[in-house]
Amino acid sequence: MVEKPARRAPGWSTLQATFAVLAGALLAAFLLPLLAFLPDVDGGELARQVERAGLARSLAVSGASATLATLLAALGGVPLGYLLARDRVRFPWLVRTLVLIPLVLPPVAAGVLLLNVYGPGGLVGGILESAGWTLVNAIGGIVIAQVFITAPFVVLTAEAAFRAVDPRLEAVGATLGRTHGEVFRRISLPLARYGLLAGLALAWMRAAGEFGATVVLAYHPRSLPVHLWVELTGRGLRAALPVALVALTLAAAILLLAQRFEAQTRNGRDVARLRGPARDAPGGAGKATDVAPEAPRAEGPLIEARFSLRLGDFLLAADLDAHQEILSLFGPSGAGKSTLLRVVAGLLDPDEGRLSLAGATVFGEGKVVPPEERPVGLVFQEPSLFPHLSVGENVLFAGDGPDAAGRFERLLEVTRLGGLEDRYPSELSGGQQQRVALARALMQQPRILLLDEPFSSLDTNMRERLHEDVKRIQAAFGLCVVYVTHELRDACAMGVRMAVIGDGRIEQVGDPLAVIRHPATFDVARFVGVRNLFEGTVREVAAGRAVVAAGDLVLEAVWRTGVEAPGPVWICVRPEDFIVSRAPSGERELAGNSILATLRSRQLRGPTFTLEAEARGSSRELRMEIELPVRTYEMLDLTVNEEIVVTVPPEAVHLIPFESRKAGPAAGPGCDDDPTRVVLTAERRVR
Repeated sequence: MVEKPARRAPGWSTLQATFAVLAGALLAAFLLPLLAFLPDVDGGELARQVERAGLARSLAVSGASATLATLLAALGGVPLGYLLARDRVRFPWLVRTLVLIPLVLPPVAAGVLLLNVYGPGGLVGGILESAGWTLVNAIGGIVIAQVFITAPFVVLTAEAAFRAVDPRLEAVGATLGRTHGEVFRRISLPLARYGLLAGLALAWMRAAGEFGATVVLAYHPRSLPVHLWVELTGRGLRAALPVALVALTLAAAILLLAQRFEAQTRNGRDVARLRGPARDAPGGAGKATDVAPEAPRAEGPLIEARFSLRLGDFLLAADLDAHQEILSLFGPSGAGKSTLLRVVAGLLDPDEGRLSLAGATVFGEGKVVPPEERPVGLVFQEPSLFPHLSVGENVLFAGDGPDAAGRFERLLEVTRLGGLEDRYPSELSGGQQQRVALARALMQQPRILLLDEPFSSLDTNMRERLHEDVKRIQAAFGLCVVYVTHELRDACAMGVRMAVIGDGRIEQVGDPLAVIRHPATFDVARFVGVRNLFEGTVREVAAGRAVVAAGDLVLEAVWRTGVEAPGPVWICVRPEDFIVSRAPSGERELAGNSILATLRSRQLRGPTFTLEAEARGSSRELRMEIELPVRTYEMLDLTVNEEIVVTVPPEAVHLIPFESRKAGPAAGPGCDDDPTRVVLTAERRVR
């Protein structure tokens, strides 16, 4: 079936035609001077120019001086471009202004400025003249003029090339035990090389074609532009045209080379591999295997975090311990989860406090341990694999020592990567890429593995398989795994314990089931999906039971310490804890904690139905959110606006201290500014 072309917006054809005319006029202005002179080139004069020593000598002078000038410009321009790209320069606007001045300055004016410094009476030239050296009318003067004019091209193209390199790749390299120099040499420079080569090619051409500054500072020996000027002024246009043809041919060749480099950069994938495959690692069936018994239990916490960090208006105040376990760090977006992990990994430094990893202080007491020296492996949300390295090379990037080969083979088996070691990241699926990122982080033998939502973009089946992989890896290597997620289901599925973070603070830590059934604060309740929250007052406590009033409705709950009595509280019930039945016919008294309600809406959500029911007989609108399995809902055969009976066991009613709610609306999934919108009621009523 042939797809129909997409319909264009009205007026597009007119706009396209206008642009085509304008673009064609500009191209014609470019092409006319380039093509019109070709018939006027005298072949005999060209042959004589080639035979004469002047043209060959000027080509040699321009080629040698441009090459040296480009190398000198690259020596300082590439580092400056990198610092600008990574925002490591103070007053970058001032630095860029200084760099751009040679581009906007008339070349002859540039030559005058250079002559004032490097000429016989200049600051530098006078010193060199007294030592018997001269730059004026010498190859050194040509090189200085070319460096001054071409360095901005190198700096600007280098900055653009390094900005195209994802900074997360450099951060990953640091967490894999590599120094900044190694990361720059093995990651940043290779990934930016095509952009750098394109910039250097253009800079070389600009240096070879520089005339204004060169003719002021160094008329001799003649470079190609000066030779062209001499031929034009001395012998006329007929003699200059063949020299112009040579210059045009050289420029076209360099531009084609630069375009090729730029095209390689746009491709996004390194076709020319820097090295061959890391090694011929053994294949494997590609299935999960237990390659080691569970590691012995470590004594004491592997992470002890007591620090604070302010980023603008956001304050992260960490107070968390993590042991040899899988700890789910759960909270809404913007709560500080990723920031906490970056501090632990050493990519951010706290303002104050103390951080200890595996029993050693890495921040505090006057000490700041760099990321490459911390016993930490970090896996970001994106795999952040090095695109120019194969799977094997990515994993071995973090591997050192005589046992690296053995660890490599074991990790390929543990992460089910056998047979994929020669492939490149672009040839892998999303799940395979994340397994490579896991293997790479484990290659350096960390005590702590930080997972920053690494599986959030994968489908459910793949995510569940990777969850099992992480559990096996944690048991096999005896790790402390901190698994960051904003999905409650993932947090409960992964973590032996769950830490709930909100607005930069750890709100509650405990068994996942205990946290979701007994949230410590109002905000935690909202984070873990409790929408049935309303204000109540504890009237009395007796025999382990509390009687709580919500308006004119009364609820009985199991009494737990931590809540003052009598006094105000927040009352919460999870939606799956309600028991729903059809309303009885006739008037009869309902059992305890049962109320008469009207079903107002229903919504199918996969294997469950979400119902909204409104309590009858209340002085204010009180609604409940109820979750029922599809099978249960079908057996009840309910319809919207039907009367139902809603019952909640006292042990499912949880009381939260009233003062636990923070100022402002709580953040989190499905949060509602009105805490009385979704509620439960529990007075016995007679119909």
